[in-house]
Amino acid sequence: MNFETSDELKTVRDSLARVLADHYTPTHRQAMVGDETAYAAQAWKEMAGLGLAGLQVPEAFDGLDFQATDLLPLFHELGQALAPVPFLSTSVLGATALQACSDAEVQRELLPPLAAGALQVTCPHGFVPAASGVRAQAQGSGWRLEGVHKHMPYAASADWLVVSARTGDGAGGDACLFLVARHAPGVRLRPYRLIDGTPAADVHLEGAEATALCTPGSAQAHEAMEAANAAGIAAACAEMVGAMEAALRLTVDYVKTRQQFGRAIGENQALRHRIAEMLVALETARSMSIAAAVAVRDGGFAKAQTRADLHRAKFLVGRNARTVCQSAIQLHGGIGMTEEYTVGHYLRRVHVLDQQFGDGASHLKQLARVE
Repeated sequence: MNFETSDELKTVRDSLARVLADHYTPTHRQAMVGDETAYAAQAWKEMAGLGLAGLQVPEAFDGLDFQATDLLPLFHELGQALAPVPFLSTSVLGATALQACSDAEVQRELLPPLAAGALQVTCPHGFVPAASGVRAQAQGSGWRLEGVHKHMPYAASADWLVVSARTGDGAGGDACLFLVARHAPGVRLRPYRLIDGTPAADVHLEGAEATALCTPGSAQAHEAMEAANAAGIAAACAEMVGAMEAALRLTVDYVKTRQQFGRAIGENQALRHRIAEMLVALETARSMSIAAAVAVRDGGFAKAQTRADLHRAKFLVGRNARTVCQSAIQLHGGIGMTEEYTVGHYLRRVHVLDQQFGDGASHLKQLARVE
């Protein structure tokens, strides 16, 4: 199977790289520190102008209908840039959740503006029905939600929120995805930043009016959550690979130029071995990231083999990403621990991505059950 990047994807990737280089720099990052809801809004606007917001939206709704494998080079660029943009939340998870919706009117209303970048739909980075703290109560033809949905990225800037909730006391059997207007009565946010600087919020729902994307407890509702989780796992793995690439590149440049006792520290054989080990970890993670994207394309959690590939990829990519980024900081020495130097921020980003959509331990347990 050929995994070479096509000329079309290379053009899209290069355009994205230019946008991120122009509109998200360390200066921008420092300027956002004091604002718990700020994100790289101009970068996101430019990305939408390139048509990137609609990459996974079907052509029938003005999107480009890209596959998960097509997004790999783009998430590599996002991982290298560390730009806080709602691409994963809106263009991947939001688009996936809305495509699974059984209400065609909701799709016609929301998917075209999402594809145009005129609307943000944010989702939790990991749907765990049994752990949902939100309950849904039927009221007339709609639903009312009560509870708290924690750690929702980009909630403050979103127009719509997709949350998981349960309609009864069962352990997830009656779960469903619900669509809630961000500014609807009964929606209250407690914003903050994750350790990597991503804006997030705890969403407090106090009788908020909501629309069920599928029939609660139905097979379609379960499949919608699994589809969003699978797409998120593949995206998180690809973004971690991008962060690993950047951390390794910074480290190689550093050991080539850092002088100690009259020569570059990279001339020491022990450090060369460490660099080689980092490269092996990166290439292992790259292969597993590709496997995750292929698994999403070929069935996601619906098939035993692809489900095993997703669990295996999330575990191995997370472990190798931590190894590479921790080694990068150690080889930099004290400067690697400073706020101003970028290499430490890659480890922070990797830690967040490793926890989202299930951490390594949870995926290892699931993998044992599959195999």
